[in-house]
Amino acid sequence: MKSSLGSLLGRLAIAGLSSVLLAGAVSAASIEDVLKQIDPATGKAKDTATAFTLSGIVSARATLADGRALAFVQPSGAAGVAVLAGAADAARFIPRNDVSFTGTLGEGPFGSAALVVKAGSVSVTATNKAFGAAEPRGADFFKDASSSAGRYVSLTNVVFAGPKFDGTGTAKVKGDAGEVTLLLTSTLKDRDVPAGALNVFGVPVKVDGGWRLLAARFLSVNNRTAQALATKHTCMTCHNPDIKAVGPSYRDVAARYKDDPEAVAKLTLQMEKGGGGKWGLVPMPPLGAKVPVEDRQQLAQWIIGYRWDALLAE
Repeated sequence: MKSSLGSLLGRLAIAGLSSVLLAGAVSAASIEDVLKQIDPATGKAKDTATAFTLSGIVSARATLADGRALAFVQPSGAAGVAVLAGAADAARFIPRNDVSFTGTLGEGPFGSAALVVKAGSVSVTATNKAFGAAEPRGADFFKDASSSAGRYVSLTNVVFAGPKFDGTGTAKVKGDAGEVTLLLTSTLKDRDVPAGALNVFGVPVKVDGGWRLLAARFLSVNNRTAQALATKHTCMTCHNPDIKAVGPSYRDVAARYKDDPEAVAKLTLQMEKGGGGKWGLVPMPPLGAKVPVEDRQQLAQWIIGYRWDALLAE
């Protein structure tokens, strides 16, 4: 009798657990698994019930007018998934953060599906992680960017159409083959746009039937020339653009000075005089006798150009 009762209770418990799982399943999944639940023709979610637990590296993000963040989370070298995080979790979705979180598929801010993050489920497991090389694309590619949807790309050799950011969360850039609209954080307002020809890095997003680029980084088209100059003067022995080495990364230096109008002058003087205490115990040697002032100024302009990484992540 006891055995039969135990068997019955066991079957009821299993049935109850099954009904709970069916009502709101939780699945540890890959980004590829989640993308399979989005209809490629409509961009809409096929499964809005399952709670997916994911991990990946943030490649691009923008703060929306309501305080939420739209971001893309990538596996290395493959398509990423759009993620929509509430204001309380938005700050964790910074480009190059390696994050883990749980969410369900729902409608994103531009109509296509996004993984809506469960509040409080986000953890940052590492920072400053690489997520694969950018695929170079021209402005004409954005007439139909569907083949690179969700991938990290570089829009090459463009200039801004206007002199300042207007805070609308968009801006236009011009290339040889036309204009492309960028999606940007809404916190950018009244700042001067980057000068000169740029490569804009980010992820293509479809909005109202057209393709835009969710921007993550602006770099001058002369970036490689400046990096070669830094190598020539042995700067790269102690520094790296993205990763801390003996000294801080240029990305971190630029972030510290992102709002300082005297940044270029201060960095030029730092190169000339050297010194320590600002970034740790290892002092920077003075370079004034070895590096011409014109080269120091060019290097300072290049370094401070990485400030856009921080500004686009606000």
